[in-house]
Amino acid sequence: MKKNKIAFLIAEILLCVMAIFFITKIFDQNTPEKKVAVIIPNSGDKNWEALIKGLKDSAKANEIHLIICNTDDIEEVEDEIELINEQKQNNIDGFIICPAPGSDTRTQLKNVCGKIPFMLITEDVFVSGNGGESGYPVIKPNHYNIGYEIGKRLIADSGEKENKKAGIVFAQYAKEETIDKYKGFCDAIEGTNIDIGWTYNGKTEQDICDVVNGKDKVDYLVIMDNYSLDDLGEKSDNGIYNGAQIYGIGNSTKSLNLLQHGNVKCLIIPDGYEIGYNSVKEISKKINNSFYTMKGYDVDSKELYQNDLFSNEIERFLYSYE
Repeated sequence: MKKNKIAFLIAEILLCVMAIFFITKIFDQNTPEKKVAVIIPNSGDKNWEALIKGLKDSAKANEIHLIICNTDDIEEVEDEIELINEQKQNNIDGFIICPAPGSDTRTQLKNVCGKIPFMLITEDVFVSGNGGESGYPVIKPNHYNIGYEIGKRLIADSGEKENKKAGIVFAQYAKEETIDKYKGFCDAIEGTNIDIGWTYNGKTEQDICDVVNGKDKVDYLVIMDNYSLDDLGEKSDNGIYNGAQIYGIGNSTKSLNLLQHGNVKCLIIPDGYEIGYNSVKEISKKINNSFYTMKGYDVDSKELYQNDLFSNEIERFLYSYE
C-alpha cells in the first residue's frame, strides 16, 4: 500500500512538471520576438553582403525580429538620429549601429538612444584628434592591424633594393577606421624603402580613376576604400593600374572576384559575417537580461593573394560571401 502511494505521488509530480512545461511553451509562443533595428549607411550596398548574412542568421538563431533600416549615405550624426527616432516610435528593443562620421556622434548617440541598448559595428565612433575609444561596445575589425599588415605585405613584396612610393586612397576622414588604418600603415613602413607619394580621400563625386591618373606616378596603390578598390581594380591590367600594383582592403564579392582574376595584387578582407552574427547575439543577451554587460571585440581579417582563394584554410571565411 505504501509503495502504491509513493508511485501515485511520483506520477502526480511528473504530471505537474509536464503541465508547467506545456503551459510555459504556450505562453512562449504568444510572446512577440524582441525587435532590433540595424542602421548602416547605404543598407542595400554590396559591401554589406557578408555582414547582413551574419545578422540574419543570428537573428533566426536568437529569435530576434530584425529590422534593417532602408538607408542612403549617412554623412552626419543628424541623419542617424532621425533614423533612430523613427525606430523608437516602433517600440524597438535595441539598436545595432554603424556610427556616423563626426566628433559629435559619441555624445549624440547616448542621448538619443537613452535607455535602449545599442551595439556599434564595423568601427568605433570618431574621437577628434588622434582617435581613441568611446567606451561603447563595438564589434569591428582591428583597423590599425589591417593598415599595419598591408604595409608589411607591401614591404615583403617590394624587396629592399630601391626606394618605392605608394599612393594612398582613404574613405572618409572623420572616421575611426580611417585614422587607425593609416596610422598602422605608416608605422609598418617607417624606416623602410617605402615612402608615401600622395594621399587622397576617395569618398567624393569625382571619378577615382581620373584622380589617380592626375596624380604623380607611384609604384603601389594602397586602396583603403572598397568603392575605389572595385573601380580601380576593374580597370587594372594584371593587378597594375597606371604603372602601380594594387593592394586593397575590401569586403564585397566583387573585390574577391577581382582578386581571383588577377586585377588586384593583395586583398585584406575583414570577417563581416562574424561582426553581424555576434552583434545580434550580444544585443539579444542584453535585451533579455538588463544586467548583462555587452562585450565588444575585434574580429579577424584575412590577407589574401590570388593563390590563397583555393586553400582549405579560408573555405568557411569565404562561405559568407556566397
